[in-house]
Amino acid sequence: MRRIGNRKNSVRRKMAVAGLALTGVLCLCACGSGAGSVEKETQAQEAAGGKALGDFTSETLAGEAVTQEILEGSQLTMVNIWGTFCGPCISEMPALGELNREYADRGFRVVGIVSDVTAAGDETAQEIVEQTGADYTHIIASADLRSGILRIVNAVPTTIFVDSEGKRVGEVCMGSRSKEEWAELIESKLAELEEMQE
Repeated sequence: MRRIGNRKNSVRRKMAVAGLALTGVLCLCACGSGAGSVEKETQAQEAAGGKALGDFTSETLAGEAVTQEILEGSQLTMVNIWGTFCGPCISEMPALGELNREYADRGFRVVGIVSDVTAAGDETAQEIVEQTGADYTHIIASADLRSGILRIVNAVPTTIFVDSEGKRVGEVCMGSRSKEEWAELIESKLAELEEMQE
């Protein structure tokens, strides 16, 4: 009897460890799943003449008012949707901060949307931003954003590139990437925009 009980406990432990390992692997790239719905929704919005993020009002983490007009100042904006609970999101933020600074003179910027923060001045989010050097603009999840783009985002990080009119450039990117991978994508999207303008 004892042997059977020990075997069952051993099997349960092994299954629990395997489950945790699988969860860890899935979380290495993104917390959640499903980019397809974001892709379809943003395509539908754009087909109707709208913008990828829709019209919104919100605040930055610092409490400054912000609207979709924030996208007008740059040729290409990388909108990185992240969460304070998401390890992959936080681990790529130092690279995003560096890219924001390195590509600033080429009409590029990074904007973060903190998916799980609804009030300016959130200490956890501010601490993450400070510790990672992600000194670009971070927008809180206002009611407009929660009923718009965040309603269809099933995983973080999710990244959407938009032009100065707020229209999506290329596909929606799910999961985290290295600085080099992001730089390659940024280069290709900037080249794509330059070709369209010629």
